[in-house]
Amino acid sequence: MEGDPDQYPGISKIMGLLKVLAEAGGGGDLYQLGVDLHLELGEELQLVRAAESLGFVQTPGGDIALTDLGRDILKKDINGRKKLIRDRILTLPLFQTVLGWLSEEEDKSLPADKIRERLVEAFPQEDPEGQFQILVNWGRYAELFGYRADREELYVDQGD
Repeated sequence: MEGDPDQYPGISKIMGLLKVLAEAGGGGDLYQLGVDLHLELGEELQLVRAAESLGFVQTPGGDIALTDLGRDILKKDINGRKKLIRDRILTLPLFQTVLGWLSEEEDKSLPADKIRERLVEAFPQEDPEGQFQILVNWGRYAELFGYRADREELYVDQGD
């Protein structure tokens, strides 16, 4: 995912997209969706790509459609959503890689700058700042990671 890090979609934006699609009967025209939601093309593509990476939507041709998983998450309460998001992000190479790095550390944490450096090496085609924002946003939502802003440090959330 490339672009402005502030445009990287959080879980709330993804959920909003899924709700809009559900209200529209489960799908629609991708271009019209962007118009209806007043999204710039880059922002829309990032949002759709994020929802697609989690398995919540499909984009056949110029359309977008909810998957069964996308419909399922809308039926869940907040805890059910967190669990489902956690299960989904654990299948993504970005999260698997960073979780591996953190698990190797004695205190299960790493400074943000070290993670960004490693992201450049591990995923050279991607924007490390955007990836880091996704790690923090999605990881915190799913209670997989925590972030200590005062120390600029990402850590494995161990439920403490």
